[in-house]
Amino acid sequence: MFASKFLLNRQKIINPPDIYRAVASYFADQAPETVRFLYRLEWYKIGISVPFTVYSTTAPLMQLMPECQLFETAELEALENQKYQDFALFAAPPFDHDWDPVADESKIIDWLKKELAGAATIVNYKIGPNNRIYYEADGEHQQQQTVNINGTLKVEDLSKLDLLRQSPLGACSEFGCGLLQLVARKEYADKISCRHCMND
Repeated sequence: MFASKFLLNRQKIINPPDIYRAVASYFADQAPETVRFLYRLEWYKIGISVPFTVYSTTAPLMQLMPECQLFETAELEALENQKYQDFALFAAPPFDHDWDPVADESKIIDWLKKELAGAATIVNYKIGPNNRIYYEADGEHQQQQTVNINGTLKVEDLSKLDLLRQSPLGACSEFGCGLLQLVARKEYADKISCRHCMND
């Protein structure tokens, strides 16, 4: 897998399906069956230029595109063998009804626990900011609720966790949802007042 840094120019492009196609164009010269990518685009971030991360099975090729620029790419580093990992997840859980991140918080965390089962357990978490993604597809205006979750995981199986971050969690990966970002914690102090603490 490769990890790449991109920059989105919102003055040039804003419709999520168009953003997906712009990212895909960096792999256009490669056989479709060999390419798989997912990306994290935090829609709640303010500004004209928004940086985002792309994980891909093959390296994107540099090209000139004012809407979506590639800055750097390198092989995805292996997870550090530490007991705890800080995580960030911008996701669209695959719920059927019109759900709410605040009212359905326990449902969201239950879903994430199932996704992480066997790989890690949630030590603490914080939800938000959350927003709806508005987009146009096939001439129709549509929307998708998302949730932003940050916190700390206790590693149960490092290899499983490493594989888990290489595939999207939940729905709407084409809109920049589902990429699990992980950063090793060398220490863990159970004194984070802004997050919900979970019982082991």
